[in-house]
Amino acid sequence: MKLTPSLEDFKEKAKKANMVALSMPISTDLDTPVSMFYKLVGEEKGFLLESVDAHQKFGRFSFIGAEPFIKMQVYKNRLMIQEEDEMRAVDGDPVTAINKYMAGLNSAIGNFELPLANGGAVGYFNYEISAVFDRVRNVQVEDEELLGQFMICRILMVFDQQKNASQLIYLASVKNGQDLDEVYGKAQYRMKELEDKLYAAVKTPKVKVAKRKEKVDFLGKYGKMPDDFAATIKKCKDYIIAGDIFQVVPSRQFREKITKPAFHFYRRLRQVNPSPYMFYLNFGKKKFVAASPEMLVKVAGKQVYTYPIAGTRRRGASEEEDQALEKELKADIKERAEHSMLVDLARNDIGRISEPGSVVVTKLQEVERFSHVMHMVSEVMGTLKKGFTPMDVIKACFPAGTVSGAPKLRAMEIIQELEPVKRGAYSGTVGYMDFNGNMDMCITLRTMVIDGDNAFIQSGAGIVYDSQAEFEYNEILQKSKAMFKVVEEVENDVVAFR
Repeated sequence: MKLTPSLEDFKEKAKKANMVALSMPISTDLDTPVSMFYKLVGEEKGFLLESVDAHQKFGRFSFIGAEPFIKMQVYKNRLMIQEEDEMRAVDGDPVTAINKYMAGLNSAIGNFELPLANGGAVGYFNYEISAVFDRVRNVQVEDEELLGQFMICRILMVFDQQKNASQLIYLASVKNGQDLDEVYGKAQYRMKELEDKLYAAVKTPKVKVAKRKEKVDFLGKYGKMPDDFAATIKKCKDYIIAGDIFQVVPSRQFREKITKPAFHFYRRLRQVNPSPYMFYLNFGKKKFVAASPEMLVKVAGKQVYTYPIAGTRRRGASEEEDQALEKELKADIKERAEHSMLVDLARNDIGRISEPGSVVVTKLQEVERFSHVMHMVSEVMGTLKKGFTPMDVIKACFPAGTVSGAPKLRAMEIIQELEPVKRGAYSGTVGYMDFNGNMDMCITLRTMVIDGDNAFIQSGAGIVYDSQAEFEYNEILQKSKAMFKVVEEVENDVVAFR
């Protein structure tokens, strides 16, 4: 077992940090991120983060987190922090509390500089966190309403699919007065246990499942546009004609009871709908299964990025039909105008936390293809102002204009007025903030939120002055199609998992 750093280097690093990342190489040529996840996490709390590029290839690195030892729960007027078995409350603005708490956590840099590889917080914020960010007037958020959760895991694994090799990482906590020889020895022992577990045969957890009485059929249940949706679109257009807004993004929520293990849905989703942001998060009762196409905001070193997506067409049955649909999308004046508004919004958001004159549009209205739809995309980047934290960046960009509208604040007030239920996780954000100041947060789209035995899927459509209700409802169904397919195939036993 080759463990780094050495004991001597560990002691040196411990002088400057309250956590030290110990790592060892693991050969994974016979494994996948899924099999490694089963070995390290199984049905326990943890996460799996993956990525697929525009050419439908899995990204080089996948990240697995197990054994969360710090958990943060975000409420309107407080932050709850659980460290091991101790829980404490920090009253007041939770954004300030997160900034202060994360600033107090520092991990000694290991032998690699991958984001998250030296530790960080992984989790989500609901759409309603906007009330805390002061983005919406009169938003109704209860004091006990959970607005977000983050976990910091003791065990991390960086899975390198290019080299078929991985790094197993253990975050050792270091406190004043501790016997560092003892801390290092315990870490060595735990790493050996994990090494043995990873080289053993994979065993999928045995989970009892209830037998379904009827098959899942989303289009049979939700395929017809409801009358109240047409009324919502009319009201949106009335606001546009009155000059309140240029565009707004109302959404629809779809709900289904499920009986199968949550991770089965993720396994199928990564086959059906590979996307730039693939993730499975297990917070216990609440789990996330997702394939989001869209970044909210990313910080890498001193650069900050956002990636607005607006404009949708279904995928064609052939390359020729794909090209025809792409040409149609690029020529659609409504789609291009809507997209341009959202690029302007993104420039404004990024400009608030970037150095003056540094904001540039590096990609404009290009079409990218996904499994069931194609989207028009752009990229905006800037140089982060000195002293700004990842939380400051999220606050400046949240929520994305692509899921709210323009002008953003008035569009959000209209969404609050017209949508029948709170959005919750939908159109919020999921991702990580590491201890080195890097951050990557996507918009919570193409996501199934599992709460107990209830699964929730939600999508929206951008409404402008000439929108037609039937077309917009069909767009919502198209955006939800991959998630519908996954739930139907897993629940109806179309695909079998061992």
